[in-house]
Amino acid sequence: MTGCGRFWVVGTPGAGKSTLARQLAAVLDVRYVELDDPFWAAGWQPEDPDTFLGAVAQLLGGPAWIADGQYDSAVAAHANRAHAVVWIDPPLWVSLPRLVRRTLSRAWRREPMWSAGNTESWRHALGSDSVIWYALSVHRAQRRANEELFRRLAPLDVALIRVRRPQADALADALRAAAAGRKGAHR
Repeated sequence: MTGCGRFWVVGTPGAGKSTLARQLAAVLDVRYVELDDPFWAAGWQPEDPDTFLGAVAQLLGGPAWIADGQYDSAVAAHANRAHAVVWIDPPLWVSLPRLVRRTLSRAWRREPMWSAGNTESWRHALGSDSVIWYALSVHRAQRRANEELFRRLAPLDVALIRVRRPQADALADALRAAAAGRKGAHR
């Protein structure tokens, strides 16, 4: 079964959301939607909230997608449309080194990110507004938010999958089953 399902991947920074979501999108033959793209405007400025949510609604308008992102407003507005929500929940000692490596690598390469063309600078990578410091400051709060998200979605027809070390192939099988269970359900 290809091109089936609507799936959302959440987790703290460095958890592996984007990597897993890209792998799953390829295996499941669905469109990959990285929510960082509509969220970040030029100069690392957050997009206007209404513009962001409108873009997310448009990106998630199709019958099959996998969304990657932990933006509270988008999760609150749209996660209930998913067939399954996957929460990648590795311990901080696993996610933080990944995040540091990724951030420093991007700063070194000056890699343009998303359609706004933002790049990680050394100041941005290591300064007070760094994603590394952000990850440290929100780790516990995001885990609590995901526990609340799962409580909120539990009564709905959304499969909830929490993994500490995701295996893409096994998850793809679980997501196919979740989509098949909601065949024809459109929200």
